[in-house]
Amino acid sequence: MKVKNQKCIRRLSYKSLWATRKRNVIAIFAIALTTLLFTSLFTILMSLNESYETYNFRQVGGYSDGTFKELSEEQVEKIAAHPGIREAGERITCGFNTTGVFGKVPAEVSYMDKNCTKWSYATPTTGREPEKSNEIAMDTVALKLLGVTPELGAKVTIEYQAGDKTNGGFQETDTFILSGYWEYDDLMPVHYINVSKDYVKSLEEKWMASGEKAFRRDLNVMLPSKLNIEQQMQKIDTDLGYDWNTRDQENSARIGVNWGLTASQLNAGMDPELLAAIAAFLLLVIFTGYLIIYNIFQISVTGDIRFYGLLKTIGTTPRQLKRIIRQQAFLLCVGGIPVGLLLGYGIGAWLTPIVLKGTTVVGTHVTISSSPVIFAGSAIFAVITVFLSCTKPGKMAAKVSPVEATKYTECVSVKKKRRSSHGAKVYQMAFANLGRNKKKTVLVVISLALSVTLLNVLCSFVGGFDTEKYISQQTCADFIVSSTDYFRYNDADEYISEETIAEIQENTSETVSGSGYTTDMTTMVWMDTEQYKKMAVPYLGEEKLEEELEYYEKRGSEIKTPTILEGLDETLFEKVTVLDGELDPLFDENTHAIAIRVHTDDYGNVENVERYPKIGDTLTMVYQNMYWIDTRTGKPADPATTPEEYVEIREEEPREVDYTVCALVKVPYAMTFRYSGLGYDTILPAERMREDCGAELIRKFYLFDTPDMEAENAAERYLAELTAGDTSVLMYESKASIRSEFEQFQKMFFLLGGVLCAIIGLVGILNFFNAIMTGILARKREFAVLQSVGMTNRQLKQMLVQEGLFYTAGSVVVAFLLSLVCGPLSGDMMEKMFWFCTYHFTILPVIAMLPVFAVLGCLIPAVLYQAGSRQSIVERLREAE
Repeated sequence: MKVKNQKCIRRLSYKSLWATRKRNVIAIFAIALTTLLFTSLFTILMSLNESYETYNFRQVGGYSDGTFKELSEEQVEKIAAHPGIREAGERITCGFNTTGVFGKVPAEVSYMDKNCTKWSYATPTTGREPEKSNEIAMDTVALKLLGVTPELGAKVTIEYQAGDKTNGGFQETDTFILSGYWEYDDLMPVHYINVSKDYVKSLEEKWMASGEKAFRRDLNVMLPSKLNIEQQMQKIDTDLGYDWNTRDQENSARIGVNWGLTASQLNAGMDPELLAAIAAFLLLVIFTGYLIIYNIFQISVTGDIRFYGLLKTIGTTPRQLKRIIRQQAFLLCVGGIPVGLLLGYGIGAWLTPIVLKGTTVVGTHVTISSSPVIFAGSAIFAVITVFLSCTKPGKMAAKVSPVEATKYTECVSVKKKRRSSHGAKVYQMAFANLGRNKKKTVLVVISLALSVTLLNVLCSFVGGFDTEKYISQQTCADFIVSSTDYFRYNDADEYISEETIAEIQENTSETVSGSGYTTDMTTMVWMDTEQYKKMAVPYLGEEKLEEELEYYEKRGSEIKTPTILEGLDETLFEKVTVLDGELDPLFDENTHAIAIRVHTDDYGNVENVERYPKIGDTLTMVYQNMYWIDTRTGKPADPATTPEEYVEIREEEPREVDYTVCALVKVPYAMTFRYSGLGYDTILPAERMREDCGAELIRKFYLFDTPDMEAENAAERYLAELTAGDTSVLMYESKASIRSEFEQFQKMFFLLGGVLCAIIGLVGILNFFNAIMTGILARKREFAVLQSVGMTNRQLKQMLVQEGLFYTAGSVVVAFLLSLVCGPLSGDMMEKMFWFCTYHFTILPVIAMLPVFAVLGCLIPAVLYQAGSRQSIVERLREAE
């Protein structure tokens, strides 16, 4: 039978809550603390994520979700109007400059609409975007490189190559009026030079009049969701009948996902270990909050058990008792959660810059997230935690009978013992008190132990960051020097000259040194068709691969496919790792041997070894010289300046050389061309390569090692000075810069993990504080009775202090045991998730926390007892009654 008693139940909840308001202050404090834990952690994590994303976006050159590439004007309109697009921004690229003052950071001349300008960090902070055909906007550093003072109305003359970067173009020089400018960001990959749409249209007409296609149009887009961006863009293409896998076709609409988005990275790299780590972290946070709140509610219900028994005697049902406790929990949430949200966000916002200070991930661009997800998520987590925490105490109150409730006391069941004539010992009483409520004791011990265990795991994790392993993966030499073209993967006639190398050698101390070489000839290899398919299918797909094979020259079961051939100075072969075979035949004048470079994952494991030829197999390499002539004169032509209709490609007679595969080798990435093709990547000694191809080699880079740290520091200073300045075409990589970057990365993890440990440690300490405090409040009558029969204040305080020491001693023991179990498990997971991590077991953090816990175990009970013992024994006995 239903009875309308909701109002009565609410009144009972409120009145009983008000009657125990002093104790409920502790509960509100606990809820606020739990909410603070969630909010501060979410604020730090989301701020870290946003700062990391912003850092990536600045490197990418924009923060749109993705880009539809190389579109026609009609495609731009159709895609922008698709319901799956939230916002769109158009960009028309009409030229570029990668030489001279723009040798280090290239410049791109283009029209951008307002959305694209905003998303590309190219909105003028002074002035406005170009509107007239003679107006221009650019960053301050680009203006400085051109010798122009940033002033609105200043004349700016730019020289650039108009047209498509991949197909050449024609030189263009124009003078504009500066309509706007903004500060340059050092992380940006290009200097954006923005012109008006009218200017681009007029230039495009000139470009198309020479027989070329329209300028490249890209459409940057924002989508409804940051998840599964690639699938969303593919669906848009499919809906409109476009193909994202082809190029230069009428229905081609290639797509690109912004790799700076964390969601896209997680979507691409989500694995079971990462999912398990995220789930474990969330469970740890929820459990930490659960520990503190459950303990409070259990003690509150225990204290009110007689009240609930009396309610049962007048007809209150178990369901109504549970509702009373839930309503009390809700009222406590109303008081605690808002405070926790405000304090947590403030602490998170304060800690984020400290955690990220000095790291290369954000530099000076620290972003404090104000996402509603922080507050909504924290509040939901807190409410869930509170209601989970009050479920079991609610059941306990609902099950107890009225008779049991009136006689209820927090007691311990003990075995019968022999009587002692020496009386009870204080430490025995303290130890026995821990058994009065074993669940509470276990919860307090675990909450304290968790923070120490987490600290131990964190120290093992950060201490396992292997700097040398990371450096060896990123580079293979103390210094690698070349031009900006090499580091940007651009083709060039010369990368680094003999004169520059001689100058470097004269000013540095070197041990091992050498160069890598390429040739301006086309290098091809006859390759088994089935073998090529094995290598190409993962990248091209079955359908596109079959189309591509139609264009290859065939010979029986083989096809002639492009290959990457790298020549190395003999000294550099000591940096090459032989996985199978041997390198000696490469240097034998009587043999023609070649080594195959294999691809490995981050852990050094060979990927798909079946793709590669076996030792002793024969490879036929084809060297072919191709050149352009001007059909009007019959002389060599420059395709960038000669009209396309007069350019003709000529081929010299190819030279074929048969090689025997002598080794499968691993070549450090930093010592390669830093890109790869679908065919084999092959290695030869530089002298043999020069003889076989019959042409001069092009030196791509120069690398060297130094004998000691002093020489390394001196070389670092010299190369920094040599490559300084915006007009220098030289760049370099060094172990020192990689080491510094890795140390900052390590520091960020340690600070972030340290903050997490500190917050969870604080929760553990406050849980301990609450357990002792609520225990003292709940046992006031008991303490008064003990004192009335002769127990002194000193003995009572000593008993509480020893209880505290037992708590903390138990926590250290549990932390030690948890570390023994969790250490190897987390270490194995860390090594799988982070290839540069080498796990080392340690117990030092647990040992280091011993004195801290000893102080806490003595100080907190003593202070709390002192604060609560101001009333007389008679007053406490009367109050308890």
